[in-house]
Amino acid sequence: MRIGVVIVTYNRIKLLKECLERVLNQTQPVTSVIVVDNNSDDGTKEYLDSIDDDRVIVSHERTNLGGAGGFYKALQIAFTKNFDYVLIIDDDAMIEKNYMKKIVDFADKNPEYNAYAGAVYTEGMIDTYHRRKLGSKLIFWEKMIPKEMYNKPRKIELATFCGLVIRGDELRSIGLPVKDYFIWYDDSEFCLRIDGGIALVPRAKLNHKTTLNYITGNIISRITWKHYYGYRNRYDCAKKHLGPLTCIMILGEYSVFYAGSLVMYLNANKRSQATYNIKMLTQVMTDCLTGRLGKNPDYLP
Repeated sequence: MRIGVVIVTYNRIKLLKECLERVLNQTQPVTSVIVVDNNSDDGTKEYLDSIDDDRVIVSHERTNLGGAGGFYKALQIAFTKNFDYVLIIDDDAMIEKNYMKKIVDFADKNPEYNAYAGAVYTEGMIDTYHRRKLGSKLIFWEKMIPKEMYNKPRKIELATFCGLVIRGDELRSIGLPVKDYFIWYDDSEFCLRIDGGIALVPRAKLNHKTTLNYITGNIISRITWKHYYGYRNRYDCAKKHLGPLTCIMILGEYSVFYAGSLVMYLNANKRSQATYNIKMLTQVMTDCLTGRLGKNPDYLP
């Protein structure tokens, strides 16, 4: 059996080392590990070039392609390798030693699925953000799978690239992620192309080495540069998969955010955030209507 793993990394050498160690020591041996280095400057290049393991394939990028561009490049390489399964992860996803064994065992008994996703744990708890269903097509609402539903395998529709496994023939059928998303929604758009949905396999576990996101405050008070890509790409994803009425609903939602930001501007203490929101949302809605994608130099960390 030929199993490929794709990893995208950027300036997280310590996490990458642990991630690679776990991947290369799976009880279900992997055939190749494709690592895309998004132009790191923290010693990642030198570390990757020093690895003496024929299974590791490295692609050093001249610029930061973002998660979307990085996974596009990694899966483009995987396309040519005739893998039976491909695992997709970031450099901060630490899969348990038997992660791929449990996925493959489940896949052998459940061939009706073309993709599989284990349970993501963060700070010792199931992080429900990573496995979702499409709660409403009309407003493109993604409903998280609650913790109590991790008691057995079940069908889901959406998963992040944190531990998603896809059959090689399905990957070759549906094609690559949208590289011009840069970040956000590349995984959702990719999942919506997968025939037959995705199987949540709770017995396959990984530790996502980040922190749980405890959201406080209303959305317009915490908009950042990342939301530019999230909002724009969400619209494009809806346009591809959900139809024009959903796109109208999404633009209506963004218009509400815009109006809320105009009201926020009247508060001198919140004027800076409001000004940022107004500029960004204007750009988002313009780009939605014109179809502009790609990295925007005005919205980078």
